[in-house]
Amino acid sequence: MVRKNYKRLYANANKAIEHFSTWMLIGLFIAVLLQVFFRYVLNSPLTWTEEAARYLNIWIVLFGTAVAVCERDNLRVDLVDIAVKKWPYKAQVIFYFVTTLLCLLVVISFIKGGYETTKDQWTISMNVLPFPQGLLFLGMLIAASFMFWFFLHQLIEHLKALIKRDAGGIVK
Repeated sequence: MVRKNYKRLYANANKAIEHFSTWMLIGLFIAVLLQVFFRYVLNSPLTWTEEAARYLNIWIVLFGTAVAVCERDNLRVDLVDIAVKKWPYKAQVIFYFVTTLLCLLVVISFIKGGYETTKDQWTISMNVLPFPQGLLFLGMLIAASFMFWFFLHQLIEHLKALIKRDAGGIVK
């Protein structure tokens, strides 16, 4: 029962991030559309659209990366994956465990940096938009926290696979 609820929570978190990213992409599209329309059609550019588009783009990339981690579509080298698939099963699991652990360590530095920068920049206003600059870095903190959870989940799966000697779920 607990395992089923955890799987549902994990899947729902991924879906929520996807939907949130989709809405940010729609916002980005609208900001760029307004920017082009007001600049080239009305010859009266809006000042806030460029900054909004830039910050929305950053958030989309950050949350898109979290989705990629959840779905195990994060950056990989196909030649390495092909070579690793030829290794003995235990070596494959250890390799993917170590690479996931290294990714987790990088994400921990993102969380630390995201927290510190959000805290430091929260009192500084953005150039045009009426929001604190810390809001931009809050995206890194939130997305990295999700990535931490997803990588930790994958590490546990690798450990279970190593213990059970079950090949399921190691390589996508």
